[in-house]
Amino acid sequence: MTTDFIAGDIWPQLTRAARSSRQRCSVAVAYLGAGASRQLPLRHGSRLVVDASERAVASGQTCPAELIKLMKLGVSVYSVTNLHAKVFVIGRAAFIGSTNVSGRSASHLVEAVIRTTEPKTVRDARQFVHGLCAHELSPILLQRLAKLYRPPIVPGGKAGRKAGMETSRRPTLPRLFLVQLKVTDWSDRDQVLHDAAMGEAKKRRKHPRTHELDSFRWTGACPYKRGDVIIQVTKDGGGKVLVAPPGNVLNIRTRQGRNRRVSFVCMERPSRRQRDVKAVARSLGRGWLKRLRRDGLVRNAACKQALLNAWAR
Repeated sequence: MTTDFIAGDIWPQLTRAARSSRQRCSVAVAYLGAGASRQLPLRHGSRLVVDASERAVASGQTCPAELIKLMKLGVSVYSVTNLHAKVFVIGRAAFIGSTNVSGRSASHLVEAVIRTTEPKTVRDARQFVHGLCAHELSPILLQRLAKLYRPPIVPGGKAGRKAGMETSRRPTLPRLFLVQLKVTDWSDRDQVLHDAAMGEAKKRRKHPRTHELDSFRWTGACPYKRGDVIIQVTKDGGGKVLVAPPGNVLNIRTRQGRNRRVSFVCMERPSRRQRDVKAVARSLGRGWLKRLRRDGLVRNAACKQALLNAWAR
């Protein structure tokens, strides 16, 4: 077991460690700039948490094109808006310090990190990263963010509003809904609306091997909007109740009839199998079976994070 303080040649060591690691890496780093996929070559199956908020992207602090490159390599990418940590768990070592993944960090800024192989610290650092793996980004969402990206003009981006004195202990997450569904037949008119909605979503699809499109019908005023995250709980024809991985809403098509409004909500979600509702409830703990069968917005922050963490790879 070793613990070292590193203040020089940090990025050559991090890059070399990531490239040679035979294990999946777990990284939480606030900002990730142009060239980051070469600077931090994470292996397939690794987890990466960044701040990919519109503010961070528009100011050039996080580059969606680099996240797309890493996603193509099999890295699961998550976003936490209020992330400020820089934690790199690579192999049996954890690097914790000041450095973001950027060319400026590698060549201009004065940075420092602690490298440790102490098992408990490495384990705790990995668990910290995994605890942030809630809002998983999809290829289409990253393509949309890429349109907002502008290279940074002022190093470090614009200064934001002063935060409160107390550090936030929870990541800022998008709105999350549980939707209770059942298998049913659609009218021909509804099918036409569905096909139009899915056709629009398919045009944006970039990486069908890792993510898939999904949709459901909603009758009445539609409470969902683009950017929301939805977990579908579906009762199939055989009596089973299955829970799907969280999906990011891409687009919504609505038709107003004489007596009702019908909407089709299209989403993009990771290509992972649906799970039995009882199995999901057991993994979350006591009282969750009842919670999973509720419909609507998940308002409790702890419940929201627990639900999203349950589907992290």
